[in-house]
Amino acid sequence: MGEGVVLIGPRASGKTTLGRLLAVELGLPFRDADREVERAAGVPVADLLRSGELREWEQRVLPRLLAGEPAVVATGGGAVLWDGLREACRGWLVVWLDAPGPVLAHRIRAQNLDRPSLTGAPADEEAGTVARERRPLYERVADLRLDTELDPPETLARKVTEILQSRASPDGESAD
Repeated sequence: MGEGVVLIGPRASGKTTLGRLLAVELGLPFRDADREVERAAGVPVADLLRSGELREWEQRVLPRLLAGEPAVVATGGGAVLWDGLREACRGWLVVWLDAPGPVLAHRIRAQNLDRPSLTGAPADEEAGTVARERRPLYERVADLRLDTELDPPETLARKVTEILQSRASPDGESAD
């Protein structure tokens, strides 16, 4: 498989969970942009959010992740705020993971992560608001939208794999 996959979507949409499964299924390395940003910056993403430096660091790290060999890359939820993301993803399958606001809020509460609010509201309350505001950006960048509320990650990983196989096949038929 010569094509990498970029997973975009709001916080708690399942990018890391699906990314890990998909990487195993495709035999590709998995890259978590948040972990790569933390490694490059030397501080946690939560601290970069608090200081207002996260987007700057994402814009430094993402081009490097997307310029390398094919991989499965899970971006941060706000990566779509970078105007250069669409161009940087050229040649990659960009999959937008989406879920309704209440589902995102439930997942955020269950994760209980120390992530500062983007809007001043509690993180679980702001999930739906931020996802709705960014929806046009996700739509503009994505090749494919998957609803992570309806199907388990294993099913979604198979769907993405099938799409990649059909894109790789010259006649559009699945290459087994």
